[in-house]
Amino acid sequence: MFRIAVIGPGSICRTYAEALKTSEKVNIAAISGRDTEKGRAMAAEYGVPYYIDQDEMYQSEHLDAVLICTPTFTHEEMVRRAIANNVHVMCEKPFVLDAEIAGQLFAEAKAAGVRMMVMHVVRFWPEYVKIKEMIHCGALGEIKNVYLNRLSSHPTWATWHRDPEKSGGGLYDLHIHDVDYLYHVFGKVDSVYAVGKQEETGCFNNVSTVMKFACGVSAVVEGFMDITGDFGFTTNVRVNGSEAAAEMLNKAVYLEDGTCSKTNQLVMYPKHDSAHIADVEKYNPYAYETEYFAECVQSGAETEMVSGDDVVQVLRILAAIQQSLEEGRVVSL
Repeated sequence: MFRIAVIGPGSICRTYAEALKTSEKVNIAAISGRDTEKGRAMAAEYGVPYYIDQDEMYQSEHLDAVLICTPTFTHEEMVRRAIANNVHVMCEKPFVLDAEIAGQLFAEAKAAGVRMMVMHVVRFWPEYVKIKEMIHCGALGEIKNVYLNRLSSHPTWATWHRDPEKSGGGLYDLHIHDVDYLYHVFGKVDSVYAVGKQEETGCFNNVSTVMKFACGVSAVVEGFMDITGDFGFTTNVRVNGSEAAAEMLNKAVYLEDGTCSKTNQLVMYPKHDSAHIADVEKYNPYAYETEYFAECVQSGAETEMVSGDDVVQVLRILAAIQQSLEEGRVVSL
């Protein structure tokens, strides 16, 4: 078994711990975090030791890797500590807020023989994987239009998200998911143009971006992180091709009786056939992502699904989007 410790006993820690409960390849060996009842209770729930002192954890546990699930502004320090202990690293997105620092960290990891991968889990999500496959194999024909969104209310469980120096705001914390996915699918970006309102704190939490790719495709992508009221988390992908259209809608739906249901289907609209729900393989993307990383570490293979170069390039795209937001113009990359 591939032994992995989670640093940061929050909601992301629980997501991965639950996903790996039945894994035959990876197990959670320890949890590390601040001196809190919540952290100790979570470690007890999963039957693993809890470490307040990370150095003690590294000395006491024979770890293959760590999952860094702490706030964004702590990632640089946490990554360097793992590298110093020669432990492989999976780190939550955004990795850091600066492309140059990201490049330096990947170079340091490589020099130390440490494998590192950023947790861009959307690349592993079943419906997103299926859409990418259909685009690349030509099942949709010539791509005419691409639209993605990711919409949510603002996190209420912490305050650091409202500080752009610590989180990057909605642009880096939420919008990054779909920007990264589009780069994963279509490759090099030629230019971006974005509009959105800057909050008093300096964050851009409501962003609409037009991305133009070197391959000739254009996409519109929206990320709203502070929708008013009890708005259910929503993601949408719509691709219109010359031979078929595809739409994935993941949304909370409020019914007349006051209850809330959820829809999550990938629907196909072929040119010469009736609409139908696509056959999508079902699996836990968090487990798949972690097991993929473990296999890369054990085999010595590069993490091609999410390479260090990809991480750096996506951070450069986000910086260009921020420049476009601030200057009100198209920014070329």
